[in-house]
Amino acid sequence: MSTKVGPRRIKPPCFVELLDLKDLARLTCAFEKMPIPIFSFRYNNEIYLSTQLDIFMGRPIFYYVKAKEEKQFLGYKNSGGIEETISVDSPPFPAYIYAPVIHLEKLPKLFQKGFELIKGKMEKSLSIQVRDLASLAKVSSYKVLFEEPPLPLFLFKSDDSNVIGAFTRIDEIDENSIFFYTTLQEMPAYNFLKYSASKVGEVGFTNKVDEH
Repeated sequence: MSTKVGPRRIKPPCFVELLDLKDLARLTCAFEKMPIPIFSFRYNNEIYLSTQLDIFMGRPIFYYVKAKEEKQFLGYKNSGGIEETISVDSPPFPAYIYAPVIHLEKLPKLFQKGFELIKGKMEKSLSIQVRDLASLAKVSSYKVLFEEPPLPLFLFKSDDSNVIGAFTRIDEIDENSIFFYTTLQEMPAYNFLKYSASKVGEVGFTNKVDEH
């Protein structure tokens, strides 16, 4: 009896909307050795910019924003804790990190189904709450030991709670990520988490990447 496994069927993607263009630029550029490509497409007469970071239960996970224009590059710069984002057709300023924008002629039908998915009918990721922000920092920063960028943190409101967490895998062979999270008393005013293994009690938020 043959034990050969056929190709895995890709499910319609899950699209997660980010707050604004700066969040997309931070996600694709801030700590990546090579900026993550961004896909541009039109759907229902609107422009979407999106990037794919993960896959869960055979379903690609895309993070997106709606845009006012279509350019060739999305630039990101963090200087002295001030973030700047620009959309350009050619990279004019070397101080910026540029993510290439790949323009799709037409959104595949499989992707269109992703916009029509009902949240209640989608698979749920396993969520594990950690005790505090320091524990979450350990989860998100362990890849730095392998000279890889830290895991991105996602912040959102759930009912009356401010939830912050990161998706990771216990076993790299397993395709299903686990969402490790904690809750905050208030939404942070800054966009990066700073953490030092020698000063665990000083974990907090900053906008300066050299403090991360």
